[in-house]
Amino acid sequence: MINVLDVKIGSKLQLREGIVAEVVENMEDGMWLQVKYLEVPSNPGEVGAIELCHAQDIVKVTGAAEGV
Repeated sequence: MINVLDVKIGSKLQLREGIVAEVVENMEDGMWLQVKYLEVPSNPGEVGAIELCHAQDIVKVTGAAEGV
């Protein structure tokens, strides 16, 4: 599992089901991130949605935050 405390705002994540998201807020509780969906293969209408993401749903961090 990813150490969510180390994930910075602006980081790109690969989530389950092929979803790509960008971190908009780290709740700093070690479990939850607020993310904006960038790619949602199963439902493109969800692109741009802001959702909470649990650490167990993160497959990998695919890109570091800009300027970090």
